[in-house]
Order: sequence, then structure tokens, then C-alpha cells
Amino acid sequence: MSSMSITTASHVYTDNRPAAEQDDAKVSIIPENTEVKCSGKYFLSKKTPFDYADDDLLFQDGTGVDFFNGEDWMRFLNKETFSFTPKNILDIGDELEYGTDYYIYLCFSGIKPELCISKNATYPTGFSSLTSRKIGFFHYGTVRKVSDDGRWIPIDSNGNKFGTQGTTWQQNVTKGVLPNSIGDLKNRPRVYIPGMARIGNSWVCIYEMSIKEQVTFMDGVKGLPVTNGTLKSAYGAIPATGTEGLNQYNFNELARMQGLRLTHYAEWLSAAFGSPQGLDNSDNYGWTKTGNTARTFTGCSIDISNGQYSINGTKSYAVSAYNICDCAGNVWEWQDDYCIRQDSTSWGWYNVLGANQGQAYLPNSLGLTAFICGGYWGGGLHCGPRCVHLSNYPWYVHASIGARFACDAA
Repeated sequence: MSSMSITTASHVYTDNRPAAEQDDAKVSIIPENTEVKCSGKYFLSKKTPFDYADDDLLFQDGTGVDFFNGEDWMRFLNKETFSFTPKNILDIGDELEYGTDYYIYLCFSGIKPELCISKNATYPTGFSSLTSRKIGFFHYGTVRKVSDDGRWIPIDSNGNKFGTQGTTWQQNVTKGVLPNSIGDLKNRPRVYIPGMARIGNSWVCIYEMSIKEQVTFMDGVKGLPVTNGTLKSAYGAIPATGTEGLNQYNFNELARMQGLRLTHYAEWLSAAFGSPQGLDNSDNYGWTKTGNTARTFTGCSIDISNGQYSINGTKSYAVSAYNICDCAGNVWEWQDDYCIRQDSTSWGWYNVLGANQGQAYLPNSLGLTAFICGGYWGGGLHCGPRCVHLSNYPWYVHASIGARFACDAA
């Protein structure tokens, strides 16, 4: 735990009803009708984003956070910018775990508020929903070293953009807090799921999507509309593909159910920028070796026998400049982009969309294609941060094609 330079506001807004009878309308009496007051676009950030030996975070001054303790509404105001070391204020343990999401809590015990970091998404160990308030989050994993000019260009160990001196840019990665994964009550995705990082005005899943809740289909037929299921962005998971019966339409449906969407090609290019090209004879830069025969676990430095982190694991450098993993290889990723493959003039109605799903008016029975990007497990040198394939129709169910979700910033 660590105490902070935060004090209660001069006014306390009281509601004497039991907590179960409270509702969100009560927030309307708080000044400015908001849950956080912040002068900038965020109040939590990495202290030195391009100092890779330092994982300290900053809490900006002038930030006011509303807090409800079951009886009273209070506003805690931070009057001075201060830094804190996440591993020093963990609720359990003293080291951050690789491939893990953490949550930043404002906690109240006694007369002073404190910050606490926890893997728990509800409240930290030792506190409750009435003595803590979640105010931020971050992901701890593989970080690619990039230029400190704000352009996020991969650098070698001598600081040269796309350089080859010392440690080449492809291999110049480390472990740490992903600076663009840090979010707070103001700087956050429109819909949050664990394992996301910000790129421009979008939040993109760090890992290829995998199964969280089993996916089921209309009439029990794979490829028909999804009736249930949830996907996740997680380290050390097997990516969901056509093996689970999913086509591009299904990934669209699953994304919508979670308030997310498939990435667009231009958006995917931004996320994948700075990923090394795959190799024919090695899996260092991605799961791309031409002898591979199936998908593997998501993330860098993976022990492919169990999906756990290993310092000598596979795919040591399979991360982009924006810290997005597996952009080259493992499985293809469906995009939310389409084109027409007009290699004939036999325009007509084709019953190709699945039972009871209507028909498609196309130049041929496979004339509509959806983009897939990145490459797959045996793609070798074809795989990379601009790799795109335009011959797969969206109702195609194939074991090598998965997806990555995104959403707009709030």
C-alpha cells in the first residue's frame, strides 16, 4: 500500500438510504455531473514511457475522483502530481506477473485514501466495493523499444530507427508495463475487456481472440449465426478459428455481442506496424516456420508445451511497435473489409450464405471476399505487418483464420 496526496473535498453529498436502494441518478447532484475531474485527456500514465527500466506510473494533479462508501458521496482531490511503483503496492505479492492485466484502485481505510494494484477486477484483497474504487488499469507483458520522439518507430539498442547496430530493431524488446495499455476513468475504451492497448483513437486487443465462453450456433450448425459465446484477449491462449466453426460473419457477431468490432485493414496496419516479418526457418519473429502444422498459444516468449511464459520461449520478438502480439503468423485475422472478386461475368443470385440467411447477388458463387491479414503458422516470409490475403469469402470456415477485436476510445 502507499498513501497519496489526496484529500476529501469540502462538500460531502449524503444519501441516508440503504445502499441497495441507491441508484445512479444520485450522481446528478455531484458538481459537473461526472465521475472524475481531470484537466487533461488522462490522469494516469507511465512516468517515463521510453525508459524501459522504469515501470513507475504518474497520477496527475488536479484530478478529482468521486467515491461512494455506502452512505456518502465524497470527492477525493489529488493536489500534487506524484509517481508510484505498481509492484510496491500490490494487494498480494511483490512482483508483476507476465501477460497479466492489473487494476488500479483508490482505497479508503482510516482517514487517508491509498492506491492499491490488484489482479482482481472487482476490488483488491483486503477491501470491498464500499472501500475501494477502480480508477485505472494496465497490462504487463512484452514491450518493443521505440523512438522517444512520439512516432513509435522501432529502434536498435543504439537508438537507430529500424537499425541493425548492437541489438537489431527486430530483437530489441523487453518486459514491462505497456505504456499504451494504461487507462483510467477518462482515457479508456468505449467497451473494456482485459488485454487492450490504445493506438490513436482506437483500443485494440493485444492478443488474437480466444474462447472465453463456448460458442454455439443457430440450429447447432457451425458457420450459421451465433447464439451464445464470448471471446477474450489473453496471453497463453489458443486463438479461436474455423476449428471452432467460426467464419467472418461469426466473428462479426461475437464482436457485436461484446460491444466491439473486427479491426479494419487500415487500423490493423497501425496496430501491426513495427512487427518483424516472419521467417521460413524460425519462429523467433512469429509462429511462421514453414514446418509448423497448427496454431499455437498467443503472445511472446511462450512455452509451447503449456502456454506459460518462458524466458527461452517461442516467438520471442513477435510484437509490434504498439505492443500488439502475433501480427505476423499464428493465425490469419479476419478484417471488417470486403471486396469483389470479379473474375467472371456470371452475375446472379447465389445461395451461399447459409441456411435461411438469404442469398448474395455476385459475379460468381465465391465473388465476395473479406480481407485476412498477418499470415498463419506455416506462412514463413509471407507473414508480416502488411500481409493481406484477398481470396477468402466471409462464409468460409477454416482452421487457420481467426480475428482480433477493437473499439473506439470513449
